[in-house]
Parts: sequence; structure tokens; C-alpha cells
Amino acid sequence: MAKKPAAVEGTTKVVGIFGDPVDHSLSPRMHNAAFAELELDYVYVPLRTNRRNLKEAVRSMRALGIVGANVTVPFKRDALKLAQRLTPTAKAIGAVNTLYFDDKRLVGDNTDGVGFVDALAAHGLRARKKRVLIIGAGGSARAVLHGLLEAGAADVVVANRTLSRAAQLARDLSRRDSQVRAARLDLLDDFDFLETRQLVVNCTPVGLKGETFLDYDVDSTPKDCLHFDLAYAEKPTPFLAMAASRKRPTVDGRYMLLFQGAAAFKSFTGRRAPVAVMAKALGIKLPG
Repeated sequence: MAKKPAAVEGTTKVVGIFGDPVDHSLSPRMHNAAFAELELDYVYVPLRTNRRNLKEAVRSMRALGIVGANVTVPFKRDALKLAQRLTPTAKAIGAVNTLYFDDKRLVGDNTDGVGFVDALAAHGLRARKKRVLIIGAGGSARAVLHGLLEAGAADVVVANRTLSRAAQLARDLSRRDSQVRAARLDLLDDFDFLETRQLVVNCTPVGLKGETFLDYDVDSTPKDCLHFDLAYAEKPTPFLAMAASRKRPTVDGRYMLLFQGAAAFKSFTGRRAPVAVMAKALGIKLPG
């Protein structure tokens, strides 16, 4: 049985999440379950703001006693300019999803990439030397690509409707020990290419509004090719439903949410996150 959250007292440390909208966020549920499990005197709350007053909201954290915060869309790039110190990861990704105080300075970090890689590992897939297809070239794709390259992925192709955007992403994060290439979306039905992939990651919202997914020949991928969609909903996304119908293994975005949250939890509290408890709060189970 899940432990009940402790009462909020004058000693309670506050953590939150900046976003707009933020009422749909699962982060409060996940983090408050973790605080209760470890009997920590913390509470996690939604902090709705807008771009006009985000700067004021972030700078008020110290005055209000807010010890840390997550940042969600559409403010991750804005938060980059508001931190007093950036981690190398946040600098490389060009976005911040976690804010916390270290030595009285507000630190901006990004746990999305490591959260993605940890989610893969939880499902038995190590990124090292893997051949990957990333669909999309936005901010989430940038975090995923950085995480994969940090973990040693050997060959990553970024496919996007606008080739120049994919090419820019590849140039920004490319490194000597990994091959990163840009391609147009017509690569999604290229049999010779798809049969070489071990992981396909959808970083686009295509299909979430009822439209069909892109022209993608899932049958050309190997039977054990893992399909990961950063999005999640009550039902499998069109991308994951397509992959599952062809008996390919799938993972939805709640697992990335879980593991990026676990990394942020460590920054907020200095404690190792109770990942199984957080997973249960999200309505998912850890494999195995």
C-alpha cells in the first residue's frame, strides 16, 4: 500500500514545476509519492506561469523558499537564460528542465537525455554501439540525441520534414566517435535502411490529434527493433500501436518521464529516487 503524503508544515521544503499548461502534469503525483516513501518533508506543486512573467517567477524561488523546480514546455529554452550556472549537459542540449540551488547559486540542468537512456536500459537495451533512427528534430529530439551519443550510440540518423533543421541538429551534436546524419522523412519507407535499425524513436506529436502517423514501413525493421514514443496517452499512440501490431517491442514516454524525474529528484533531495514507487504513481511497471 502506498504511503500517505505527510502533512505540509512550516518546515516543509517546496519543489515545483513551471509550465503552461501544467494542470495535466504527472510530475506532482510521481514526486510526492517518492517523498512519502522516503518520509521526506517535501511537497511538489504545479507552478503555472507564462513567458511574460517566467523570469520573475524563477527569480522568486529563493525568496519563496522553493528549493528546486522542473521546467516543462514551452519554457525549457527560456530557463536556460535564467539559471546562474548551467551544467555541461544543459549547455549542450540548449535547454533546461531542472532547476536547483547549489552553493546558493541557481543551477540549470537537463535530465531528459539521461532519462531517455535510463528508460532504454530498464527495457534491456543499452545505447552503446546501437544504430538508431530519430524522427523529428525539435527540442526533445535534441535531448534524445545528446543522451544517445553520451551513452555511445554508434550510428544515429535524424529524419525530419525540414532537412536543414535535422542537419543543424546533427552538426551541433556530432562527435568523432559516433556517426550522426540528417535525412528527409522519405527514409521512413526505405527497406535497406530500416532493416539496419535497432531503435526507432518518435520525437514528434504526429498522430496525437487523430491523424494517421507518417508513411512508415515498420515491417522493414528487425523483429527486435525497439520503438519508443516520447508522447504518451491513455491509449497507445498511433506510432506505438502501429509497431505493436507488427509485434515490435514498444515503450511509451512515461518511462522517460519517470527516469528524468528520478535524476531530478536526486538533485532536489540528495537522495536516490525510489523508482518503483514513482513508476506505480505513473501507472506503469518496471520491466522484470
